[in-house]
Amino acid sequence: MAQIRLVVENEDYLYSSFSPEDEFDIMVQGYIREKIRGMDHSERISFTVISKEPIDEERFRAAMANWGRNELALLKMNYKDTFHMLIGMLILGSVLLILNLLLQKRSELVKYTLIPIIASMALGRAAGILAIDLPTYGVKKRLISEMRNNSLITFEYGHGKNGKG
Repeated sequence: MAQIRLVVENEDYLYSSFSPEDEFDIMVQGYIREKIRGMDHSERISFTVISKEPIDEERFRAAMANWGRNELALLKMNYKDTFHMLIGMLILGSVLLILNLLLQKRSELVKYTLIPIIASMALGRAAGILAIDLPTYGVKKRLISEMRNNSLITFEYGHGKNGKG
């Protein structure tokens, strides 16, 4: 089980003061993103919140659920943009490749222009999206969904800044 430990000096610093909902502060969101980045995606994640004073556990759980929902929405938006980029690169590369083949019949010098280079770059980018970007989104989505639904959240009280009592 992968573990993320979060030391809380002041509960107010956990949450965004701008949001009417229970929402983590941008620094907390960044900390969680950074910690899960290198984790094994098949492992269950355990959050341990360490604090000197008790905190509102339900508020923390609500903020965690909101964070997961927001991360999934952001991931969905990025996926959509990447998918549109894939379609655009496939169309651009294909059109330029066909144009290059048609123009080569008229002049052999066309193969030395930028048209075949741009076509191959566009198709190469599309291949990169298919081979790397889209599968990565699937893994991230699965990890965030797993965190939202199955992560274990525990609270430890009475500890100092270094997490030791």
